[in-house]
Amino acid sequence: MLLDPPGTRSAPQGLPHWPYVQAVDDALTARGIPPGIVRASHHGLERGLTTYMTLSWDVSRTSGHGGIRLDWEERQGWYYALTGFAHHDVLLYTVVTALRTPVADPERVADVAEELVRFRRVPDVEYREEWELARDVRAAADDFRRSRLGLGPFRPWEDDAGSKTAGSGVQLTIDTQTDTYEQAVAALQAAYGRGSQA
Repeated sequence: MLLDPPGTRSAPQGLPHWPYVQAVDDALTARGIPPGIVRASHHGLERGLTTYMTLSWDVSRTSGHGGIRLDWEERQGWYYALTGFAHHDVLLYTVVTALRTPVADPERVADVAEELVRFRRVPDVEYREEWELARDVRAAADDFRRSRLGLGPFRPWEDDAGSKTAGSGVQLTIDTQTDTYEQAVAALQAAYGRGSQA
């Protein structure tokens, strides 16, 4: 069983994708193949504050001559690595072609992990099932990024017909080569009608 991350689910320092991490870990544990290492966090501003998780099985937990690592990023989906006896000795690193959606159903992730751990190969199938709470995880990740930039949570508005939309939106271009972090935050705050915060 995984420990809860620091902070509460509503706090900015919490991990918005923690429910997905827990669901994947539970699916793997139910199969009898729990990873020896589970790491979950977010990349810094230079990579868009994207969330990620890493699952690792060392050679003692696999049926082969090395370890296995599964990596997930919220926008990119799943990748796997075949490693040597040392976890940093990566022999192969590639996308998991069997998982066709970025927030794949945890049971399908467990299908892939079981095949990798037991046979060091990816199943020759395509799983297109998205996790039932994928939309919630994406919304929480978006709100997490907004809070880190000093913005409030995103809330869709209802039109006269009662359907929820995101409105007309705002288009903003930030040059990551020349704009500083402070300039980017100020531009975002101005675009969303928020003054600078002391």
